[in-house]
Amino acid sequence: MPNNTSSTISEQRDALLDALTRVLAVFCSHSEDTFDEVMEVGLRIIADAASCNHIFIDRKVESDGSYSQTRVYQWDNVNGVAAVDNDTFLPKDPTIDKWVVTLEQGECIYRLISGAPEDEKPYLDAQNTKSIIIVPIFTHGEYWGNIVFKNTENDCYVEEDCIDIMQAFARLCVNSVMRNEMMLEIVRHSELNEKIAKDAAEAEARTRIMLDAIPLSCHLFTRDYRIVDCNNTALELFGFKSKRDYIEKFLECSPEYQPDGTSSIEKGRTSVDVAFEKGRCAFDWIHILPDGSLMPAEVTFVRVAYKDDFAVVAFVKDLRQIKTMENNIIRLETEREKIYFDPLTGIHNRRFFDESLSRIVNTLSRSNGTLSLMMIDIDAFKNYNDVYGHSAGDDCLKIVAETISMHASRVDDFVARYGGDEFAVVLPNTQEDGARGIAEKIISSVQSCEIPQERDGFRQAVTVSIGVTTGKVKSVHRADDFILRADELLYKSKQSGRNRYTYGDL
Repeated sequence: MPNNTSSTISEQRDALLDALTRVLAVFCSHSEDTFDEVMEVGLRIIADAASCNHIFIDRKVESDGSYSQTRVYQWDNVNGVAAVDNDTFLPKDPTIDKWVVTLEQGECIYRLISGAPEDEKPYLDAQNTKSIIIVPIFTHGEYWGNIVFKNTENDCYVEEDCIDIMQAFARLCVNSVMRNEMMLEIVRHSELNEKIAKDAAEAEARTRIMLDAIPLSCHLFTRDYRIVDCNNTALELFGFKSKRDYIEKFLECSPEYQPDGTSSIEKGRTSVDVAFEKGRCAFDWIHILPDGSLMPAEVTFVRVAYKDDFAVVAFVKDLRQIKTMENNIIRLETEREKIYFDPLTGIHNRRFFDESLSRIVNTLSRSNGTLSLMMIDIDAFKNYNDVYGHSAGDDCLKIVAETISMHASRVDDFVARYGGDEFAVVLPNTQEDGARGIAEKIISSVQSCEIPQERDGFRQAVTVSIGVTTGKVKSVHRADDFILRADELLYKSKQSGRNRYTYGDL
């Protein structure tokens, strides 16, 4: 898993939660006549939010004590959506057998091909898979099958904090498939007595809401503003023991007036009316929790089919965690500045250089990529400090650092203060000619700054000496191999008269 910042995690979770709200509204709108259309729209929303380009719904089938899997639905962003017959069995494979054991235990499968176990890579390669998330589905406590979210083009990172939302997507997809099968079954067996058909239709209408599939507090309004249902997340958030208590005491969960001065009852009813008319509305809200504290929230109303009419589902997003995360992000960014940046020059420091170079060498070794490294030293800098003082020396370091940074402009390039008056330039995927060209520009640009320096009895401009090395990165290479080689070449530049670069292959 990547070590993303809290802001990235928060943005990904918010995007997935927003998609979840939209998908729920889409899935709640379908009937047996619109199933394929609704699945196409819903799965495309999921795919865009989760950065996957294939979604499969596979069901486990047991026969004579053995099992196999059938693909009951598949979607991809190239060929659109296509339903597959239930008797289309997936071929057996040891990797699938291994995964099913994990899935039957209720655990998700999350693989990036770049970090997958060696015994699974042939299967992932054969399926043209860069990343895959498989979510198990259980019905009545039994393993039903799974949903596969796959990307065939890129590594798709999904943070662990967002896996619960992927599980909610999976439950919604399977619920839609099962509802469709139930509706088709009702049509095929029209001889069922009226009571059974009515009970099944009402159960289907209630499962459309899928309240407990959503990791947000949810409740359901009718046209006359009555709350008729809620999910377990709502009970936990507001401290109620049962849905009946929640429904009876719901008004106690809000203050009499909202921060904008509007009566809570008036604003709530107006928002319900808007949702019934337009299908959707969103607004800020303040709730009161059992301990008396106020909870800022973002509320979204979505109109959905309910029995023979419509209802409005209210999704409540608790913003307390987001506010806390925003404060944590500020703190983390401040700490990151201290940990990875040099306070004097503002460029990366030795710690960042050591950690990043090791990671880059490991990455390039897997693809036999090329790495160029420069070690740069300000010529006669001790003499500069002795003559002009340390304050002027600090200014000199800042100017040189800024000048060097101008020539390491690609996304993957970076400059670091290695120590004292020595700098390092890391150039991933840069060949010899490119590295030589950058070294020449750095030498010329630093001299053009015309930072005055008394040296050897003459007034000169500050100059730098550089050691440059380039090499194909192999599995046996370590970061120190490049550092030692570049340092050796830097020493040769110093010995040869300074204000120059010396190049040598790794």
